[in-house]
Amino acid sequence: MTTDTRPPTKILYCIDKLLRGGTELQLIGLIERLDPALYQPYLLTIRPSDPSLVPANCIALSWDVPKLFCWSGLKALFSLIQFLRREHIDIVQTFFQDSTVFGGLAAFIAGTRVRLACFRDLGFWLTPKQKKVLPFIYRRMTGFICNAHMVRDHFSHIFNIPLERMTVIGNGVEASALRFIQHTGPCQHIGIVGNMTRPVKRTDLFIKAAAIVAKTHPDIQWHILGDGHLRTELEQLAEDSGIRGKLQFAGRIDRIPEYLERLDIGVICSDSEGLSNALIEYMFKGVTAIATAVGGNPELIAHEKTGLLIPPNDAQALADALNRLIEDNDLRHHLALQAREKAEQAFNWPSCLQYHHHFYQHQLGRQP
Repeated sequence: MTTDTRPPTKILYCIDKLLRGGTELQLIGLIERLDPALYQPYLLTIRPSDPSLVPANCIALSWDVPKLFCWSGLKALFSLIQFLRREHIDIVQTFFQDSTVFGGLAAFIAGTRVRLACFRDLGFWLTPKQKKVLPFIYRRMTGFICNAHMVRDHFSHIFNIPLERMTVIGNGVEASALRFIQHTGPCQHIGIVGNMTRPVKRTDLFIKAAAIVAKTHPDIQWHILGDGHLRTELEQLAEDSGIRGKLQFAGRIDRIPEYLERLDIGVICSDSEGLSNALIEYMFKGVTAIATAVGGNPELIAHEKTGLLIPPNDAQALADALNRLIEDNDLRHHLALQAREKAEQAFNWPSCLQYHHHFYQHQLGRQP
């Protein structure tokens, strides 16, 4: 980044809450790595969050705004408008729909110069009410950040947003912390990473495919990394499918990269996906990937070059892909090596930070 004699640009990041999800961890990583000579980050959460996840280098605002369209929500909105004006915030950047409505509207009324919304999935969460409200907000944003070209094109079409107002910035990854493990022996461990809070992640499909594969490969050990309110019914599904004894529900893992070192194959079988952090970590760690051909997954996985792609909602197709990689060690090892090479070229924090800096300065009308 270039030397700048101006005071640091003030950015308020607004997100529903902090938890160990892909978008939340990307935001935390971005805030932690911002150049303090150039940027002063603020972080607003509008729902109860894990305070241990708040970056130390930001000014944190932990508000509780359970409902937007009520008297208390309006009071919170006016408080945010006053805060933005008092602090002379230069940029407001929002994540998720409630924070985009809340933070985007407040920024527009407050006259905040740059108002950015982020798209990081394919909008599986959209409700009829949100489809009516969000276009009003999006028309008042000055720009949009997407984590994949598929995501950009999808939201441009749905909300009629001009592509020139949208930019694609891939996820940041600390490559040095993701040591490549070359698995040279037979396949022993297969896993999936994802919170058990959204049915769209389709952990149930992983369990069904595991049950099919276990009939011909009974020694494979299966792993599910993540937790959430769906866990009980998924555990029951594993029991009913006859593989509970071969499947490890690992729960919430603080150091996922270390756990990944034991996996030979990693699965992402979501019905909808943005740019999966878990899939990127598979690629870095030497975990051969199988992913559904949705969202940004095809931008990460080139079929039969850096992994295997399968259609969504097809347990048999997933089982067939798993069997293929279990039975073809050479193919599995080759795909893992190619995936690591691609990941190193495409995903790193220096590039992610540089792209954000350029976009911020462009939005502010400055030369980066």
